[in-house]
Amino acid sequence: MKPYHYRNSLLSTLVILYAIFLILLPFASAETEKESAPDGFQKFLSETFSWDLRILPYAVIQEPAHSTQNPGNNFLRLPRYSTNLELRPDLRFKTDVLEMLAKPRLKLGIDFWQEGIRRGEKQESDDAYLNEWLARWKARDNLFLSYGRENLQWGPSYLFSPSNPFLLDNGRRNPYLEVPGTDFARLVWLPTGSWTLSLIANTEEGRNKQPGPDPFEKIYALKIDYSGRENYGSFVLSQSEYGRSSLGFFGGWTVSDAVLVYGEGVLANRSKALYIRKDGTPLGATFQKLRQDDPALAPTILFGGSYTFESKGTLTLEYAHYGPGLNNDEADLYYGLRRRAADAFSAGGGLSGLGKLTLGQAANTGLRFLRKNYALFQYTQQNIYNRLDLTLRWTQNLDDASCQFTSLVTYSLGNHWELFSVGTMNGGSKDSEFGSLLDYQWMVGVQYTF
Repeated sequence: MKPYHYRNSLLSTLVILYAIFLILLPFASAETEKESAPDGFQKFLSETFSWDLRILPYAVIQEPAHSTQNPGNNFLRLPRYSTNLELRPDLRFKTDVLEMLAKPRLKLGIDFWQEGIRRGEKQESDDAYLNEWLARWKARDNLFLSYGRENLQWGPSYLFSPSNPFLLDNGRRNPYLEVPGTDFARLVWLPTGSWTLSLIANTEEGRNKQPGPDPFEKIYALKIDYSGRENYGSFVLSQSEYGRSSLGFFGGWTVSDAVLVYGEGVLANRSKALYIRKDGTPLGATFQKLRQDDPALAPTILFGGSYTFESKGTLTLEYAHYGPGLNNDEADLYYGLRRRAADAFSAGGGLSGLGKLTLGQAANTGLRFLRKNYALFQYTQQNIYNRLDLTLRWTQNLDDASCQFTSLVTYSLGNHWELFSVGTMNGGSKDSEFGSLLDYQWMVGVQYTF
């Protein structure tokens, strides 16, 4: 018998699915049985409501790395295999002054373990949730107010978006995994055709559970955007609830039809990330928020450019300096403490709990990257034989020599069906950033769009 909480979750899932069906039914009926609705109501539906549905069955195969971050896969307990089915309907309502959207989601999955204390186990899961929703009011032709749960992204960079103070993940590593939405209130003013001013506040974390010692904080931002014919730029001034200030920026310039250059960065202070301090505790050091009161600005700068060949393939290069990351001495302290924590966790006894706590902090320090210097090389080509899209990406940690190779392949089977594959291979020692969690991960599936 399944535990009560599982049955209760499954019941909630079925209720939400039934609600989605009831919402979609009128729109489908309006298209297939036009005679059943009055002309006025039929016109109202066709002009204001729209929807689409994506169905994604897929499987993931991955191999946990044997590292001090996850000794014997007994700490993170990562599954070796998983099978999943996701239903992603998008519902939209739009009039001249009001726009609303909702993105309810259903995910069913089964995970299988081959390493660690869960070896030989499997676990079923189901999750029904609202990943995004939005209500936007057009107060004037150039003034908009909105509130809702959004995946709010900007910036030209592929590696990450340092100018965004709200979300760490820009969703570009794997476009088939949705970035969880966060609740935002926004006011957008367009004084001219080239300038846009936005006031933004994140009111709740929504589904986006950020890693780190303090996962959620309210942030208030002023974003100023300029868009020209051959260039664009933006400044993002933000202030967090506990006093952290940042100035983000990005911009790009179209040099020619083939060449695009861009940059992105942020100046920020008072980091709440965890750093290591030596002390007299049993493990010899502890994680602490050593820079939460530091007024000095830590710069993060990213430079990039792309060149499009006559074959229509595009080569992109990026370099990023991540200011809050660890230098060589700090990294030695980090890996030394992590090794001692892994030994204590594996040995059991009185220090096992301390080892477990320390490994949890090592996995979620609050830093977007562990070190300071990174490079990205990417090649993308679309519409190969009008069916195939290909992206190859190499990410290099320039400080510890670890690396990550990602391939994204999609193949169109017609107007509705698409095959996709996202593979990732990590290289580097077990005491390195990309070598700590997974040796490889491969996701393969089908997407059906209705």
